[in-house]
Amino acid sequence: MGKGSEASKFDDKNYPEELREVARAALLFNSIRHMILDKETATTLEALKRKYKAATKPPESSLPIEPYNPPEIPPVQSLISLIGACSKPFEKQLTDSDIRDDQSRLSMNKQDVENFLLPLLGGDENVNLGIPVTTYDLEGKAYPMVFKQWASKIYILTGGWKRFSHEHYLSRHEDFVTIWMFRHNVTGNLCFVISSRRLPVFEPIKRRRTTSHN
Repeated sequence: MGKGSEASKFDDKNYPEELREVARAALLFNSIRHMILDKETATTLEALKRKYKAATKPPESSLPIEPYNPPEIPPVQSLISLIGACSKPFEKQLTDSDIRDDQSRLSMNKQDVENFLLPLLGGDENVNLGIPVTTYDLEGKAYPMVFKQWASKIYILTGGWKRFSHEHYLSRHEDFVTIWMFRHNVTGNLCFVISSRRLPVFEPIKRRRTTSHN
């Protein structure tokens, strides 16, 4: 290539060592749009292109996520004395529908609900009709919601979920919520606690199969 090309003018001293080849590649791509390349140059360019793409690629959802073991009892100081029978916690990655305003509901995996939540229901509580519940965040703030089975296919929390998601700035894919359900020691009513954590994930992660815990 000509001595006057942008790539040949690149000053290595302006970039850290690990970024020099990436910077050269970017300048090279910009300077050869209308050039006819020989085979050797084309091969070199393709190698640089692959390296540049790898360096700028966002985190993959397939990357391993460090183990996460939430506490058995929701860590909300103001609720400690009020928590009676409590479900085991489970985690759910938020989806598009979970944070859409026109949906206004948090969907929960059927297997998780059947394993962990339904055993806490009383004989007079009908999840198909909807059960009024109080949902708390980790600060102990209360959000009235309804726990129900929707369209005979999925279980959801609705009602105050929209306000909860807005006030906690929840986003699809990168936010993971942990869910507990418990009996209120004073009222006997069903309650939920929801916490969230944000991870560098930008795609849905394939769910690993879980088993019931008795």
